[in-house]
Amino acid sequence: MNLTSSLSEPSRILITVAAAIVVLAGMKAAAPFLGPLAFSVFLAVIFGMLLHWFEKKGLSTRSALILTLVIFFVIMAVFIVVIAVSFFQLLSELPRYQQELESSLELVSPLLNKVGIDPASLTLHDLIRSASAEAGGLLSGLWDIAILTILILLTTLFLLFEAKGFSFKLKIIIEELRPGDLNRFTTLAQKNVDYLIIRTEVNLAMGIGTAVILALIGVKYAIFWGFLAFLLGFIPYIGFWLAVIPPMLLAWFDLGPVPALLVLAGSGLVNLLAEYVMFPNLAGRGLALSAAVVFVSLIFWGWILGGIGVLLAVPLTLLVQLACELFDETRWIGVLLGPSPDVSREQGQK
Repeated sequence: MNLTSSLSEPSRILITVAAAIVVLAGMKAAAPFLGPLAFSVFLAVIFGMLLHWFEKKGLSTRSALILTLVIFFVIMAVFIVVIAVSFFQLLSELPRYQQELESSLELVSPLLNKVGIDPASLTLHDLIRSASAEAGGLLSGLWDIAILTILILLTTLFLLFEAKGFSFKLKIIIEELRPGDLNRFTTLAQKNVDYLIIRTEVNLAMGIGTAVILALIGVKYAIFWGFLAFLLGFIPYIGFWLAVIPPMLLAWFDLGPVPALLVLAGSGLVNLLAEYVMFPNLAGRGLALSAAVVFVSLIFWGWILGGIGVLLAVPLTLLVQLACELFDETRWIGVLLGPSPDVSREQGQK
């Protein structure tokens, strides 16, 4: 006799919730391992699609793999060099920006006093010192960051080498466990991979557009800020704007308020074209998630996996949605995670 079927409905729900809590607690405890692994899988999916594209163009599997690895190493090397050089240059100029920020605070102090705000209560000086201390701590921990980066790159390489074999193994497992669901699994997986690729393309366009605008305005480290916009673009709604704040302040200190406003306006235009013109045309509504689900997923995955969880919140939530849609018992969860239906269109059809 099946033990599960003999339990009451509340008991089954309670057991399921308890199991979910245990799994989530384990994921949170293993976050230092799961976070880099998830990011490696993310990179492997992106470059795995490039490998597949080369094969469709007629290259052999070996040639496609070699070409993909060459592109992977070149891109990673360029990013690491640009980011490292820009980061150290920015750190070297932090004292000057600190002095300029203190001078700006002194200039606006009378205005703040008139509106009833005590400049001392803003504790900007303490924030600056705290930021400098954190930067020093980050600098002292660069060795750990370098080791983590190397582990992510090596894991990504091994995943790329095993991409074909893993796909074949997964196909065999699905055919044995759920023989009638292979096509549905393939369709859902392709939909989520397409979303990931499209999101990367849109973020790449935003990053390049932001870097070009910043370079035209004359903001320092334009490539670095463009890469930051590309990376934080994976954080829906707020990530891109978080990436725009530092170069806008930098433009204010170096060039004045008008260039800073130009940075804000130009970046806003890039974000508008990418998010509301490019992305809908590429992705369509079928690849969307509920806005509320996206916001909650940022908090949830950030709590589970830290910063990497925030970056990969949407892909991870799409993965959960895929898993839920594969089973009749949990398909309602997939519907809840999906976009809201067009109520007006449905009423018109009725």
